Amino acid sequence: MKNVSPRSVLVGALAFIAAFSLDRPLSGAVDVSAVENIKPALPSIPTRAFSLLDFGGVGDGKTLNKTAFAQAIAAVEKAGGGKLVVPRGTFLTLPFTLCSNLDLHLDEGAVIKAPTTFEALGLADPATLKSQEEVAANYKTPEPLISGKHLHDVAITGPGTIDGSGQHWWEWSERAARAKPGRIVYRRPHLIVITECDRLQVTDVTLLNSSMFHLVPNTVTDLTIERIKVRAPHDAPNTDAIDPGPVTNAVIRDCDIDTGDDDVAIKNGATNLLIENCTIKHGHGISIGSGTSVGIHNMLVRHCTLDGASNGIRIKSMRGAGGPVENVRYTDIQMKNVSNAIVLDMNYVDNNRPDFKGEPGKVPDFHSIQIDHVKSVNSLNAGKIIGLSDSAIRDITLSEVEIIAENNFVIKEARNILFDRVTVSIKAGVAPAKPKSVE
Repeated sequence: MKNVSPRSVLVGALAFIAAFSLDRPLSGAVDVSAVENIKPALPSIPTRAFSLLDFGGVGDGKTLNKTAFAQAIAAVEKAGGGKLVVPRGTFLTLPFTLCSNLDLHLDEGAVIKAPTTFEALGLADPATLKSQEEVAANYKTPEPLISGKHLHDVAITGPGTIDGSGQHWWEWSERAARAKPGRIVYRRPHLIVITECDRLQVTDVTLLNSSMFHLVPNTVTDLTIERIKVRAPHDAPNTDAIDPGPVTNAVIRDCDIDTGDDDVAIKNGATNLLIENCTIKHGHGISIGSGTSVGIHNMLVRHCTLDGASNGIRIKSMRGAGGPVENVRYTDIQMKNVSNAIVLDMNYVDNNRPDFKGEPGKVPDFHSIQIDHVKSVNSLNAGKIIGLSDSAIRDITLSEVEIIAENNFVIKEARNILFDRVTVSIKAGVAPAKPKSVE
């Protein structure tokens, strides 16, 4: 793209915006007042405390502590609940499960660490397997390092660290197989998965280097995630930081995230969510989707900053896994060096499932979405708003948005798109180079 004068940039941007603006109110209003001051119920956990050391825990980074964790958690459960304290040290462990009325508390300097080899998990070295059929016959995906089902009143608190030791898994990912045709895929475990839980709190901990997703609250009512740090290399495949869904009444705030995939990805069935004051670095941004068939309703994202992510604001879904995404607002979002500032895409293609068909009746339906008081500088693309021929994306408002990018918006199969006080300045060469290994 050739260089253009500031005046011609402004005129071009205004002409573009006018083509998609309205002179009347939108039919789908966005009202997220129900979640502006949402306060999920916190876990109720007895004050009695237990130490992992009293159950044979050894924090030397070599001794496996699965038995110690199992016995300690059983003791907490038998007593009717309490705090299990993991003291300073590196506690290597195989996967273990939590109980209700439990606060798994990691002291300063405490590390719960997954094994660093396949052998420690009782798995064959993937380099010795010759085909995906051989993998299917000889391999079962391990459980998450920390998990729990059918629980209530659970907390994982800091300031210690939970380390997924994912490095040896990443070279056997779907992404690695695409780069080297014929290479097998070892399906990877998540770091923390809590399923069907009332009142879950995760605060102050650091999550590192999961082989795949870091924190997955699944079917949770009253979820609080605060002040956690999540880290994985920018090219670590599918290392989503926080993937809630379905959840009801949830707050994610004051988190510091730098990973290789979605920083936050809201999944199917999420209702009443507040995301605020989060700092995002590498990764795929603050996302909704791709599965939306059960719907996402009533979500507010505010006061967040992103620097270096491949996407900033992103809502994605596809035919076969779609459903309603409605009553969503992003406000006071500051972005720089983000490849795609704003993406609303109902024709998303999952690189791990390029031939995905799903269920024909599950069609995305994005509407009643507001994006306001957003600034993005040094982007490759301003973004895209793309619907489907039989399901137009509709009733979208962008207000007081300023974007400096190399390429303008792409808008297809859309109606009732209002650009109000939006400035898109097109400037060649402003976007930073994208790391070659990141999709």
